[in-house]
Amino acid sequence: MICRELSSYARLKLDVVAAEGDELVLRDGRRVLDLYGGHCVNTLGAGDSALGQALSRQWKLLSFATNLLALEEREVFFEAFGKTLPAPVSGSGSWRVFLSNSGAEANENALKGALSATGRKRVVCFEGAFHGRTAAATAVTDTSDSGFVRPPFDVCRIPFGDIEAASHTVGEDTAAVIIEPIQAMAGVVEAGFSYLATLRSLCSDTATLLVYDEVQTGNGRLGTPFASQKFGVVPDIFTTAKGAAGGLPIGLTVFSDAVAEAFDGKLFGSTFGGGPLVLTAATEVSRRIASGELLANVVAVSEAFKKCGGAGPVQAVRGEGLLLGLEIAPGTSARDVQAGLLAQGILVGNSADAQVVRLSPPLTLAPERAETLRQALQNLEVVV
Repeated sequence: MICRELSSYARLKLDVVAAEGDELVLRDGRRVLDLYGGHCVNTLGAGDSALGQALSRQWKLLSFATNLLALEEREVFFEAFGKTLPAPVSGSGSWRVFLSNSGAEANENALKGALSATGRKRVVCFEGAFHGRTAAATAVTDTSDSGFVRPPFDVCRIPFGDIEAASHTVGEDTAAVIIEPIQAMAGVVEAGFSYLATLRSLCSDTATLLVYDEVQTGNGRLGTPFASQKFGVVPDIFTTAKGAAGGLPIGLTVFSDAVAEAFDGKLFGSTFGGGPLVLTAATEVSRRIASGELLANVVAVSEAFKKCGGAGPVQAVRGEGLLLGLEIAPGTSARDVQAGLLAQGILVGNSADAQVVRLSPPLTLAPERAETLRQALQNLEVVV
């Protein structure tokens, strides 16, 4: 029988056989500087020794067990993860976490919890948003074709950053407002403090739940553990995934105590979510974030990358930490720049904005790597 993959991805022509740190190793021996990090996944880089040793120990000890068992690995993770969290807006000082396998699952669970806790049927989301490809996540994602016949709840989509639209839309019939503090897929577009603070106030006034999708902005990527610490505005619920386990699949839905007490936790379940091997990886990532050293590196590397503004076709650099967008001058597209950099041995990402190149490298990246990118961008000037 013939078995072939469904054609879903526009794959790059890179014959990768290995990875080490911030580099991809090709079959012919060439190395490519990876400034994309697997969509914000490779938090600690490829082949991190401490992470590898922790996984090896855990594999030999207990690789998997049912969620019906109380496991030490789960409690160890909660302790480490808790040290990275902000104080809940409710003031209770406590969060409750549901463990799953991906960002889309985490967002599904956040919306399910919000709808159940409030008893309301409407969710406010934003133009340019990306929250995943499952039913509820797709309903609040800005896409022309979701593939689903209808959304599972009422959806109201408003312009991102438009305070007047938010003021007229968020009301006492709204279960939740779900927002990415920085829209990565849209081209690294920031909500900013004022807008997040306005949403916080609107939600508090109407008993609406504010939900942050921190699948990409979380886990130290902005130079703080989470966006709520970066912008100083705390949601009622937030989600994260991608880099939370340094390359293994995980989803985290985090509820304040006040929200968690308003619904039945038995709404949720997962076969693989929160397995001991994955939680060992997530514990290592959380410990490294909490230590402060990793976050300091993010800030230093971010500042170095911002010097790429004005280099070659780059007009400006936007974003926070190591979730950055290079704004490309008219006359050259982001795809042209991506191809030109790849020809020089540097992998970057693109976005829904044809004029924005995305950077989301490992948080362990050395600051001098930014100069490598700047020089490569200068070399593009001759071509474009």
